[in-house]
Amino acid sequence: MATRRRGKVLLIIGIVLLLGLGLWIYLSAGQHRVKPPPAAEPVATVAVKLQDVPVYIDALGTVTPTRSVTVVTQVNGILSSVDFTEGQHVGKGQVIARIDDRALKAQLAVAKGTLMHDQALLANAVRDLARYRELIKVGSTTQQTLDTQASLVQQLQGTVASDQGSVQNLEVQLSYCTITSPVDGVVGLRQVDPGNYVTTTSTTGIAVITQMTPATVVFAVPEDDLGSINQAMSKGVVTVLAYDRNKHNLLATGTLLALDNQVDTSTGTIKVKAQFDDSGKALFPNQFVNARLKADTLSQNPVVPTRTIQHGSKGDFVFVVVDPGNKVSLRNIKTGPAMGDVSAVLDNGVKAGEQVVTEGADKLDDGSAVKVVAP
Repeated sequence: MATRRRGKVLLIIGIVLLLGLGLWIYLSAGQHRVKPPPAAEPVATVAVKLQDVPVYIDALGTVTPTRSVTVVTQVNGILSSVDFTEGQHVGKGQVIARIDDRALKAQLAVAKGTLMHDQALLANAVRDLARYRELIKVGSTTQQTLDTQASLVQQLQGTVASDQGSVQNLEVQLSYCTITSPVDGVVGLRQVDPGNYVTTTSTTGIAVITQMTPATVVFAVPEDDLGSINQAMSKGVVTVLAYDRNKHNLLATGTLLALDNQVDTSTGTIKVKAQFDDSGKALFPNQFVNARLKADTLSQNPVVPTRTIQHGSKGDFVFVVVDPGNKVSLRNIKTGPAMGDVSAVLDNGVKAGEQVVTEGADKLDDGSAVKVVAP
């Protein structure tokens, strides 16, 4: 019995060893089998194009009015009326306020009466001088009398001239009682109400009139861009675009007007002024806008969709589909200015007609196999 039991145990052990040997041979054979090639990644591509790309210099600017005038009175008196509506557009010479002029009219009447009185005295003295000149010829008067009369005429001429100056001065003062707009523009909020006594020493004025068109925008650019701007100005008119705060809406298109004559040493920038002739109401005084100065244009430069550009530790790169085998090549590129949804490539990293990957690039590496499923 013991011999039979020992034989069964040995048989079981032999079977287990055979099974283990077979499993080891199977696994070893599986390790040496050739792995199938990785499946091609589906990607979408687009062809590189040649396009003119404008080069812009961006800066934050402030809208400044062409002229802003604070209307003040030039004579003291009661403000009798205000002849404008707040926010109204007024023309040059349009009446906007009136000062009580009754006292000045009375003074002018007195000055005119004095002038007429002295003119009459002068006329009589001139006639007497003419008679004395005739009488001295026949010896009927003395030379002293003639000289005295000539001096009297000159005195009266001076008096009349002084009277005329007084009349003219009062006429000017009287004209100041009617306050007119010195410019075409939009009048602001009223600073004083009718019935108040206004003086020439007041600093607030009656209202502020701002000339809205043409509007100007002042912005500062780095001094490093000064050479590009001067080069652009040498070629002709330089275009400047004014966008809203979010850079979404184009408010107006204008031209470069002038550069400041010195660089601000504290900021390393130089001020630039642009003029917008047809801005309408899009540009408002003291409004902040994003100014874009067109410094240059890259002619027929390779462009790729901005979304195709990847960013790595060695800089920007794109994946280009190359034949044979529909594999991709990682190309390091130097990215230039963007226009819309495309960006320029400056270093000839890609050529016109090459296919760059737009979708699926996150799963790719240099030399990965791909399958173009959509252009």
